[in-house]
Amino acid sequence: MMKTGWKRQAVSWIQTFIFPVVLWIVMDLIVMSKGGNNIFATMTSVQDIFQSSVLQGLVAIAVALPLSGGRWDFAPGAIMVLTGIIAGNLAIRYQWGIGMLVLMSILIAVLLALFEGMAYIVFRVPTMIVSLGIVMLYEAVSGLIFDGAGVRLFMYEELAVLARQPYCYIVLVIVLAAFWALMKYTKFGFDTRSLGNNALLAVNNGVNEKKTIMLTYLVVGILLGIASLINASKAVVAPASNLSSATLMFSSMGAVLVGLYLSRFSNMALGILAGTLSMSIFSKGLTVYGLPGSLNNIILGIFIVVFMGITTNMEYLKRKLRRNKMQEA
Repeated sequence: MMKTGWKRQAVSWIQTFIFPVVLWIVMDLIVMSKGGNNIFATMTSVQDIFQSSVLQGLVAIAVALPLSGGRWDFAPGAIMVLTGIIAGNLAIRYQWGIGMLVLMSILIAVLLALFEGMAYIVFRVPTMIVSLGIVMLYEAVSGLIFDGAGVRLFMYEELAVLARQPYCYIVLVIVLAAFWALMKYTKFGFDTRSLGNNALLAVNNGVNEKKTIMLTYLVVGILLGIASLINASKAVVAPASNLSSATLMFSSMGAVLVGLYLSRFSNMALGILAGTLSMSIFSKGLTVYGLPGSLNNIILGIFIVVFMGITTNMEYLKRKLRRNKMQEA
């Protein structure tokens, strides 16, 4: 019985990660066909792919969690920007250590996320509308505080340590393990999946929708607090305006959509990780191939549309293929 369980687990892992592995090989062949070197031959390239996946993976989980319940949220980027500016400047001004900085980043992001969740519950309008209002509010605040100077946390080595290797990988592993346990072994995880599958049926069976929504934003806040610290440790965080902060959310959307599909083979944590690695590999391959950045974005967009089109219509395509085979026979 135990051997069967391990075999089933191994199969689920293979099904989840086979896509990024195949994509890795395909992009490698495409680059070498142009006469370029193996983009994965050097440790620098491999580290670049995995390190860029850390921040993207954290944001992707924060976006995927409410999205799995049918709630599109545009505010993660604005929360990250505002949290990074507030927590980073306070840490610099009052000479906090990394521990205090982490706690304050999480606390600020949680409060900002819970405010958004409360606004959604009070006004009962679609999250897309609420989150856009929250984005504009948080972006305006980011330009008012600390004289609109933003924050340069990366200039303080002791405060930017979590963005460096191997600490960034340790953070990601801890977050993925905690998120997996939360979704698998808690009532919150069960209620979240129930609401995502059929909200009306779940509520009729006793699921407290408002409580689950607020807990969702609590988890999202924790994730974005960590992500905001890593983001601020990598580059200048400037005040956002005109919905520019949404770029941080949209940059992870490919990983979210691919990851949510791959998660059906195992769980959301591993699915999002596989999706994040897939998009990092694809983006890195296009960059090494030598395509301009604007064309890269177009190709990435087409890739996401084609991937979602195929996976969404998988059953229809299978039936059509079987029908064609029967007609040929």
